[in-house]
Amino acid sequence: MSTASNSRRRPRRWFIVLAVVIAVPVLYYGVQILLRSAPLGGFTVIGHRGGRAYAPENTLAAFRNAIQMGSVWLEFDVQMTRDGVLVVMHDDTVDRTTNGHGAVADLTLDQIRSLDAGKGEKVPTFQEVLDLAKASGADIFPETKSAHLYPGIEAKMLAALEQANYLDHTVIQSFEPDSLNKLHQINPQARLCALYGLWQFSDSQPAGNAGYVCPMGEMVVLNPYMIRQAHNEGRRVFVWFGAVQNPFLYRLVEFFGADGLIADDPLLVRQTLQP
Repeated sequence: MSTASNSRRRPRRWFIVLAVVIAVPVLYYGVQILLRSAPLGGFTVIGHRGGRAYAPENTLAAFRNAIQMGSVWLEFDVQMTRDGVLVVMHDDTVDRTTNGHGAVADLTLDQIRSLDAGKGEKVPTFQEVLDLAKASGADIFPETKSAHLYPGIEAKMLAALEQANYLDHTVIQSFEPDSLNKLHQINPQARLCALYGLWQFSDSQPAGNAGYVCPMGEMVVLNPYMIRQAHNEGRRVFVWFGAVQNPFLYRLVEFFGADGLIADDPLLVRQTLQP
């Protein structure tokens, strides 16, 4: 075969490869669009850790600011001190978000309260955030964070909610199936949300018979059918993004039928999605 003949065929092969590369995602997302699901309710915007774009995360200042900006939900993480008090903190240690050092489980409440959580804010207790939410009428979305490190965290959280008569205004979330199952066993009436992370593409049949699911936004973009899958089971879908947050993605998950979005900048989300 001549060199001239080979040179004529190479562009043809590249054209075929290019056509396939374009056609496959177009066909895939075309099917996803046909299968998209309508939200089960209105679209809810939730400030991640109180909306950390505006105030130190997981502090009373962040939650007050979220309420002033019109948030009807407060999302936050709950861990437990060495002396058994529930505190609002994302990490297992205080190193990143305060001027202190050490694991939350190794520190007493007094030791943690002596730290600066940013701009003079203190690490709040779960009870303080619960009291703030109740006074303002906001619902809460607490997470049993690293629940395996804190035996009894589920019972303590439920007891505080029941005492405050705020269980109906709360959805408890967790990445850990065991924690969701414990919550459901202690109180089957508790509203639960199963969290899903990187490379998890199915949110079907979550632990604890959770009525809500929170898949990672990046995974939803790759597999929008996760939303329809949950809706087919009667579960609401709140999406959270791990690394990439921008207006295009906000519109995309809303388009595919998500019931809500948990974001660092809830104001930007509202401005992006407003009619």
